Amino acid sequence: MQVRPFLFSAADYQTYAAVRQAAHPESPPDLAGLQHLDRTRTQGDVLARFVVEVAGEAVGVLEYAPPYYDPRPGVLEVQYYLPPHHQALEGPWWQFLQGRIPPPQPHALQTTVREDWPQYRFLTAQGFVEVERRWDSVLDLAHFDPSPLARPLPPGLTIQPLSALPWQEEAFQRDLYALEIELLGDVPTAEPITPWPFEVWQERSLKGPNLLPEGFFVALEGTHLVGLTMLFKSHRPQTLQTGLTGVRRSHRRRGLALALKLRAAEFARVYGARYIRTSNHQINRPMLAINEALGFVKEPARVLLRLSPVPLKPGQPAFGGSSDPQP
Repeated sequence: MQVRPFLFSAADYQTYAAVRQAAHPESPPDLAGLQHLDRTRTQGDVLARFVVEVAGEAVGVLEYAPPYYDPRPGVLEVQYYLPPHHQALEGPWWQFLQGRIPPPQPHALQTTVREDWPQYRFLTAQGFVEVERRWDSVLDLAHFDPSPLARPLPPGLTIQPLSALPWQEEAFQRDLYALEIELLGDVPTAEPITPWPFEVWQERSLKGPNLLPEGFFVALEGTHLVGLTMLFKSHRPQTLQTGLTGVRRSHRRRGLALALKLRAAEFARVYGARYIRTSNHQINRPMLAINEALGFVKEPARVLLRLSPVPLKPGQPAFGGSSDPQP
């Protein structure tokens, strides 16, 4: 067995995709999204990714980096993918990680895994504990009938796709960013969400390969942005992925979130998608209730696991690599 640094080359990204597909065929990799994620990491981010090889064949990928979507000082996000017939490499992977993470020592390691993945059992055995759960859910549009849920919009409100709005102008972008920050602050989660700075949000959200301006819907009162729901392109066949959905506190309890979701479902059907996927925190009952009414079906939960304090071991790992390349 050998462990070598990931080269951030086209060939190694294909290696990553093949390993991830073999490890979790029910959760295929988003290669374009991963490359965009790597390119838009902020200066100073530690990103270390490695390829595990046996007899010259890539059989695993492991990595650590600051959390991308919810960065927290002193926390590193770790992840690994091993196909079922190579799960015996989990122990050596853990030893490698403990000896490889550079100073300063993080105060916590975290990862997100599905509750039915082997990683869940292995990591909890190492002392990782559950922090929160999110439900991935899928709506099959072939069996979706919106008519029982349709209601007129409240007076004075409209819903427009991002493509019909001046979304490439900075003034509008700042209004949209302010709306997203307010909505993220109200998303029920186990811990408050740390938002990206405006310039980082611009790069990651508005220049991402999966952005679909015509499927990103904004609710307006005049020119005032009061709610939104997002559909993104997906690497899954016939599928669109939901991002953030929310409404300002001042405009809640008026059916606007449901109207936004219905508009998105209508768009997805015309777009030619068969499925819409979404993800919600287990304590976000208002949005879970809307999704259940629409007919979304839950999949096994994704669980955020955390280990703190971190029992790093001194010295070099049993099998090593050279210095880390950067994307």
